[in-house]
Amino acid sequence: VEEMRKRICETRPDVKDVNWGHIMDGNLHFNVTTPGNFEHDPEVQDLLEPYIFEAVVRRKGSISAEHGLGRCKNEYMGQYASNPTAVTDMKFVKEMFDLNGILNSGKFLPNDNDNE
Repeated sequence: VEEMRKRICETRPDVKDVNWGHIMDGNLHFNVTTPGNFEHDPEVQDLLEPYIFEAVVRRKGSISAEHGLGRCKNEYMGQYASNPTAVTDMKFVKEMFDLNGILNSGKFLPNDNDNE
């Protein structure tokens, strides 16, 4: 948290981190807010990504938890997965149950062209 807070505040002192987590299982939900600005801020996103994912991997953590990846992080999954084979295995299982690729399309697993 301190590492990310320092990285953000050096450039954007208006950005505040608002974090919570699950103490017993070690999950931290790192979140930032820009008070008064309710729109997506690409500059803030660029300060965080992929730097935050690299920091998590250095600490042997995971970039996802019980909520999955959604659309925002799936492009990083192949690059920062703790076990690269796991992504291939997950795709295989999904293809077995979703032959037409219509179930949650692009919301969890990266598209094949995301890892190129």
